[in-house]
Amino acid sequence: MAIMVPPLGLLQFKPYSYALLLLIVMSRGSSLGSPPLRAEANDVDDTNDTPTSTIPTFTLANNMTVPMIGLGGCSGVRYKAFKSAIDLGYKFIDTAQSHSWGYHEEEVGQALYEAKRRYQDNIDDFVFTQTKIHPQDLGYYSTKKAIELSLERLQVTSLDSVLIHKPRCWGDICSHEPEGTWEDSWKALEEAVDMGLVRSIGICDVDNQLLDKLLQKRIAPMVIQNWFDPFHQDKAFRRRIESINKAQDRSGTVEKKILYQGYSTLGNQWKLQDYRDNPVMTSRLLLAIAKEHDVSIPEVVIQWATRRGVMVLPASKNPSHQLSNLKSYAFTLTEEEMKSIDALDGKPPKKLRREKDTNEVDIHFTNHSDGPMDVFWVDSNEGHVHVGSIQKPGETLSLTSYHGHSFVFKKSGSDGGSVLNRHIVDKAYGSTQNHQIEDKSEEL
Repeated sequence: MAIMVPPLGLLQFKPYSYALLLLIVMSRGSSLGSPPLRAEANDVDDTNDTPTSTIPTFTLANNMTVPMIGLGGCSGVRYKAFKSAIDLGYKFIDTAQSHSWGYHEEEVGQALYEAKRRYQDNIDDFVFTQTKIHPQDLGYYSTKKAIELSLERLQVTSLDSVLIHKPRCWGDICSHEPEGTWEDSWKALEEAVDMGLVRSIGICDVDNQLLDKLLQKRIAPMVIQNWFDPFHQDKAFRRRIESINKAQDRSGTVEKKILYQGYSTLGNQWKLQDYRDNPVMTSRLLLAIAKEHDVSIPEVVIQWATRRGVMVLPASKNPSHQLSNLKSYAFTLTEEEMKSIDALDGKPPKKLRREKDTNEVDIHFTNHSDGPMDVFWVDSNEGHVHVGSIQKPGETLSLTSYHGHSFVFKKSGSDGGSVLNRHIVDKAYGSTQNHQIEDKSEEL
């Protein structure tokens, strides 16, 4: 997993080429004072394509109905953000098992547990939770263990939805060779559905060839999550999903319906394509439409996407942004505006590349302790900014950092004083560095 760090303080997850990422704007200053970049429906029930003040929904193949907008849990979204989202009325939370990709599954579980206590109700019935299994855990037995882990972390007896996060390992996204393939994992997921441990199953980053194989399985995918934004609309694949769903409608059934979810719908993925700026959030067209309706660009994109049948999962730690995202249906985009956004597909603006800082260092931290650890960048005020976690001994977290940056490693779940190790980046050791992080708490 690669994590980048821009000198002016943009924080961003960059685990691999199709990752989700976070942008956190920090105070401007030198590269030493800037953080490392870190690891951010077809056939909608609202069939008349006219948005209302209510959120559109989709009925899954298992007859469960879900809203077309949820809270994304990537890019360092933590307990307070999950809590505020639940309190604001979010009915869907998307998370994953990978801490190194910016997810905190156990904090979703904590927020759900606390919400049950506050509302004195079974919140499982009205907050749909979706998690994802890391590709390094592909395989029949590995997936069974992963399901057990998610049940424990989320503090539930059954999981609403489990997706395979990636159908394979490539590059450095996996710290070890998986036990098996996605097909082995799929068999385990099917059995989990049979046992009532999982209600919905699916997979991310699917193309037509993979979909052909998935449709032949005993239980077809109920959810598919692909990269989708105004400049990358995945139109041909979405048309195929829409055709499948319409055929189900004609037959009066839902058992083969597929919910298409988009990740990186607000354009963060373009940063991973080496764009200096996010073309969605800087689009003149989208800005003009937003000004016309006195709303934000995210509200425009969310309404456009869901009216085109795509469920969206914007990650946000800001309660006001969370609320405005839910209000994306309080206005109506014209058909002309909808078509003008459709026309952006495949036409991102000219790429403006980020200039590489001469003090930049690609650094790889490998866990050589006896348990999981959290990694923190130390900012100019001696504050600790969480940039990732390394769950197992031997696993590696990769970042792009800068000469002079300081990192602190803590035992996962420990208090502020339980420091395992420290590290200061020194460019003299090269532009690419590998460091083994041992437990030296007794020496500190």
